[in-house]
Amino acid sequence: MRFYRLNSLTLGLMTSLFLTACGAGDLNPPLITSSSVPDDDIKAISAKIEASYPKMDKQLKLQILDVAVKSMEDMVWIEGGSFIMGDIRTPCDIIDKGRMDWTPEATCYSNFISRKNGAIYQHKVTLDSYSLAKYETTHYGADAYRLAHGIELARAEARVLYEGLTQRIKNDPSPTKRWQEAKNYCLWLGDLTGYKFDLPTEAQWEYAARNRGKNIYYATNNGYVQRVNGTYYAPELGRHVDILPEEVNYGSGFDEVGSWPANPLGIHDLSGNMEEWVNDWFSADYYQHSPEDNPQGPETGTDKVVRGGQGLVVTTRAFSPIDPIDSKYTLTGFRCAVQQSTPVIE
Repeated sequence: MRFYRLNSLTLGLMTSLFLTACGAGDLNPPLITSSSVPDDDIKAISAKIEASYPKMDKQLKLQILDVAVKSMEDMVWIEGGSFIMGDIRTPCDIIDKGRMDWTPEATCYSNFISRKNGAIYQHKVTLDSYSLAKYETTHYGADAYRLAHGIELARAEARVLYEGLTQRIKNDPSPTKRWQEAKNYCLWLGDLTGYKFDLPTEAQWEYAARNRGKNIYYATNNGYVQRVNGTYYAPELGRHVDILPEEVNYGSGFDEVGSWPANPLGIHDLSGNMEEWVNDWFSADYYQHSPEDNPQGPETGTDKVVRGGQGLVVTTRAFSPIDPIDSKYTLTGFRCAVQQSTPVIE
């Protein structure tokens, strides 16, 4: 739990969409405390920020410090293990696609593109323990990184036109233009904190989304999709029944991160919200020759793997060019992992 939180962060966006050096100030002593991140770690991060950005505006330094500390607080440690990765198949006589239960008799592909993208090739994977971010990276975190590096903000024009937009969207998942930006953001957090931040591998992402590799289809609190004003089929009644407001666990668009219940590991939005970059290159035949232990994906490629997103089961693979022709912000976000076998915070 954080005892201090910045409340209003306009960051000078009405006058400039890029980092300015005016009003520089230091963070000594640090103005942020945490009930879980040790004070010595916070002091070390503060010193790193001061050394890296000596002329930066103090308010932006505070935001970067806040983002770095929160990134440590929000890491969920996941115990490693073995599982069968790939399209686990679904029942063929589906009455309610949002409420499927796996059985050994499930023989139909869970997605029509499973054959094309290679997900049909089930294979055993064994992972070391690691940590994964509880939430997708937000505008608040991405803004700090982009401002620190002179990168145009997402929705930059709209922020100029609509006063207060930066504050309203700060907890929404942030889109990216390309994979490298997501990769660099995670490495940047690692540089600030001293921990091995990086994008998760595809196998790590799926293992977490499936609650340590269980045969489930959606990364919700109960493995089902329960939407606002929706219904589900109740076999014991032989009919559809309404989903109650307190049962809703899935949005219909891009919601503020953590709006819906976490999966059993405590991680939000691995189903729903934005699709997410992972570290792996994409190859449709990779699953056929993937190593069992801690697979990292192909050594080279032209596309990167994307996982998650709206309405897709957690075994669905997708991909996107690493360097798209256009430079517009996409609908692809990301979350970071920490590549060490012990928890970030003991």
